[in-house]
Amino acid sequence: MPVNIITAGLIEGFDTLPFYRQIKAIAPYAAGVIAVKLWSRGAKNTWERNLNGKVYILTGATTQGMGTSVALEMAQKGAQLIILTRVVDEWSTEWVEDLRQRTGNELIYLEQCDLSDLYEVRKFATKWLDNSPPRRLDGVVVMSGNLQPAGLVPGWSHGTRKSSKDGLELQIATNFAGVFHLLNLLTPSFKAQPPDRDVRIIVTTCMLQAIGEVQVDDPLWEDVKYDRPLKFFGSSKLQLSLCMLELQRRILSSTTKDGRSGKNVTVVLAQPGVMRSTSLRQLISNGSVFVLVFIYSILLYPLLWLLTKSGYRGAQSILYALTTPELEEINWVDEQVKYVVNCSMAKFARKEFADKELQEKLYETTEAKILEVEKKMAVKRNLSKKNTKNDAKGRTKDAKGNRKD
Repeated sequence: MPVNIITAGLIEGFDTLPFYRQIKAIAPYAAGVIAVKLWSRGAKNTWERNLNGKVYILTGATTQGMGTSVALEMAQKGAQLIILTRVVDEWSTEWVEDLRQRTGNELIYLEQCDLSDLYEVRKFATKWLDNSPPRRLDGVVVMSGNLQPAGLVPGWSHGTRKSSKDGLELQIATNFAGVFHLLNLLTPSFKAQPPDRDVRIIVTTCMLQAIGEVQVDDPLWEDVKYDRPLKFFGSSKLQLSLCMLELQRRILSSTTKDGRSGKNVTVVLAQPGVMRSTSLRQLISNGSVFVLVFIYSILLYPLLWLLTKSGYRGAQSILYALTTPELEEINWVDEQVKYVVNCSMAKFARKEFADKELQEKLYETTEAKILEVEKKMAVKRNLSKKNTKNDAKGRTKDAKGNRKD
C-alpha cells in the first residue's frame, strides 16, 4: 500500500492524495518531536560483556527505574548480585523472586543495609571482609540516592530538616557519608582481588552537583544551616565525586607485598542524565500528592516524556561503564577517574576536580568525622542497652515481690 500511494503521488501529483494538506501541515511538527525525542533519550550502550561468575554489590537497585534496569541486565548476563536495601520485607523479597524468575538467575541476594545508618554500613562491610580467603568481588555499583523536597516554587515550604539515625542531614547521610563509608571500608577487599581480575567501582552522580559546595572542615554538614535542601543534595553528590578521585589514588598507591599495583581496580563516575525518576517526581511535586497527580502526571508528563529519559535509557551509561573495554588495565591511557556521560567519556567541568590537595583533605576529614560520629553513637547504644537491662531487672524484681505478697 505505501508503494501504491507513493506511485500515485508521483504520477498524479501529491495534491490528489487524501489528507495531503493535513499531513503536510503536521509533518514538520511531528518530525521535530521525533528529533527532540531521539536526542533526549540519549545513547544506548553497545558493548557486550560476559558476567558469568562475577560478583557485584549493588545499591539503589529496587527503584523500579534505572537501578532495576541495571540489575536486570546484569542478572541476564549471569552476574551474582548482592543487593543492599534499606529494609528486607515482603515487598523486597517478592521483587527479588520476580527478578530471579525473569532472568533465570538464582544468584541474586538481598542484604539489609541502610546507607544512612553508619552502624549498619560497618556491620555489612565487616561481615563481608571477615572471610578467609577474601571473598570474590568484581565491583560495586552505587545507584542509591535521596532527594528531599526543595521548595522551588516561591511560597512552598521545603519542609523540616530530616535526620538519619546518626543525626546527620538525610541527604548528606545517604548520598555521601554512607556511600563513602561503604567504599572506604571495602577498600581492603578491592586490593585483595587477583591482579588479573577487572574490578570496577561505579558511582552515579548528578548534574545538580554543579550547584553544590564543598565543606572541607565540616564534610558531614553538621553545622550548616538547613535553608536550601537542594544545595545539600548537590553538595552530597559533589563531595562524593571528589572523594572517589582520592579513593582511586589510594588504591593505586598501595602496592602490596605480592606485587599487586591496584591498576586492575577502576573507579568510574557515571552521570545518567535527567530521568523520569523518583527523585524528579519528588523535586517537581515538592512532596505534595496533589501536585504529583495533577501537575506532574497529567499536565507536565507529555513534556517530561519528550525531554527526559526513561529509567532504562538512564541505565545505559552505567552499563557502558560496566562493560566497555576502555577501562581494562591494558587499555588505560592514564590513571585518572573516568567520567561517563551519555555512554562516552567526558571531562570534569568544576575546578575542584583538578585540586588533588582539596580531595585528599576532604577524604581524610570525612574519614575522621565519620569515626567521631560512630564513637558517639556507640556510647549511646551502650547506654541504651544498660538502661534496657536495668529496666528488665527492675520488672523481674517487681514480679517476684508481687508473687511473695
